[in-house]
Amino acid sequence: MQVLIEGLALAAFGMIRDTTNKPLPKQILSYVMQDEARHVAFGRMALRDYYSQLSAAELAEREEFVIDGCYLMRDRLRGAEVLENFGLPKAEAETISEQSEYVTLFRKLLFSRIVPCVKDIGLWGPRLQQAYVDMGVLELGDSNLDLLMRQDEELAEQLDAERFAAEEAARVAEVEQAIAAGSAAD
Repeated sequence: MQVLIEGLALAAFGMIRDTTNKPLPKQILSYVMQDEARHVAFGRMALRDYYSQLSAAELAEREEFVIDGCYLMRDRLRGAEVLENFGLPKAEAETISEQSEYVTLFRKLLFSRIVPCVKDIGLWGPRLQQAYVDMGVLELGDSNLDLLMRQDEELAEQLDAERFAAEEAARVAEVEQAIAAGSAAD
C-alpha cells in the first residue's frame, strides 16, 4: 500500500508541478515531492529487507494486492466519468479518455515510480510481470528510480537557487537605493 500510494502522490504532484507555469505552486510541489521521495526511499529500504524473508505464498499474496491496486489506479484515474457527467455516451467517453494525452502522461508518470519500486523491493513474480505487460508498463521496471528521485531533488534545489537569487537581487537594489537616497540628501 505504501509503495502504491506514494507512487500515486509523486505522479499527481509531478504532473501538476510539470504543467504549471506559476512559480509558487511549482516550488511548493517540488518541496512536497522531496518529502514524498523520502517516504518512497524509506519504504524501499524497509520492504526490501522484509520481503527477502517472506515465503513464496506470502510474496504471492502481496503481489496480488499490488496487481489489484495497480489495475484500480489505472482504471479509476481516467476521467471518463467526468465526460459522462457532461452528457457523452459511456463508450465515447472511454475512447476519448483512453486517447487523452493527459491520461497517457499521467499513467506513465504514475507507473514510472511504482513499477521500478515494486521490482526493487522484490515483488517481481510472473503474475505481476504479466499484469504490467497487460497494462503496457512492464518496461518501466527497468527505470532508474534513484535517478528519477535525484532529478526531483535537483529541480527543487534549482527552484530554491532561483528564488534566492531573485531575493538577493532585490536586496541589492534596495541597498543601492538607500545609498543613493543618502548621497542625494548630503
